[in-house]
Amino acid sequence: MDRCHRGGRTVSEFDPTATPAPDDIVNRGVRLGTVASVISGFYAAAPTLGMLDNIFNPDLLAVWPLRDEVSQEGVALLLSGHDHQGPLRSEWLNLYGYQPSVLPTESARGNSSAAAANAALYQRDQFSAPQVADAPADHIGPELAYAGHVATSIAMQYRAGVDVSAEAKGLLTFVREHVGPLGNVVVAQTKENAETLTYQAIALLTQGYLAELESFAEYNG
Repeated sequence: MDRCHRGGRTVSEFDPTATPAPDDIVNRGVRLGTVASVISGFYAAAPTLGMLDNIFNPDLLAVWPLRDEVSQEGVALLLSGHDHQGPLRSEWLNLYGYQPSVLPTESARGNSSAAAANAALYQRDQFSAPQVADAPADHIGPELAYAGHVATSIAMQYRAGVDVSAEAKGLLTFVREHVGPLGNVVVAQTKENAETLTYQAIALLTQGYLAELESFAEYNG
C-alpha cells in the first residue's frame, strides 16, 4: 500500500481490499463509520428492500471495509445465498421486536441510566442517523451508529491536524461501558437464535466491527 504524508501525518492511499496500517487513523476511522452506517439499521428495524439490495450486492461485499477474518466470514455468508424481506421481517421481530429472544437495549439488561447518558452524548456530538432514529438511545442500533460517527469524526480531525486524544478517550469509554458489553452479548445471542443467513452474517460483521472499534479507540486514546 502506498503511503504519503499530509501535514506531518501518515495517510495511506485507499485500497479497499487491504487492511490499513494501525497508524492510518483516517482510513481506519472512515471504514468504521461506513460499516456502522450499514449494520446498525439491521438492529433498529426490519430491513427495507434498499438495505437488502445493498447488503447482498456482490460488488459492495467485495470491498467490505473491514478485512479481518470474522468480517470476511460474514461477507462469505452473504455471498452464499439471499434472504427475502418477508422472512427477514419475521426474523427481526423474533430477535429484537416485541417479545425478543435477544434483548437489544442496556435498560433491558439492568442499566437504567444508559438511555439518558447516551442521549446527552448524542446531543453533545450532534449525532443523528435516520436508520436508527426510532430506536431508544441505549439500543444497540444507535450505539453502533454513534460509535461509527465518532470514529469518522476522529479521522477527519486527525487529517486536519487536530489533537484527537480526548475524543478517542471518550470513544474508548463508550466502547468499554456501553456498546462493547451490550454488543458482545447481542452478537452471541443473535448467533444462537438467528435462523436466516442475513442475521447470522450481521452478527459476524458486528463482531468484526466491535473488535476493530476497540482497537482503534485504544490506539488513539
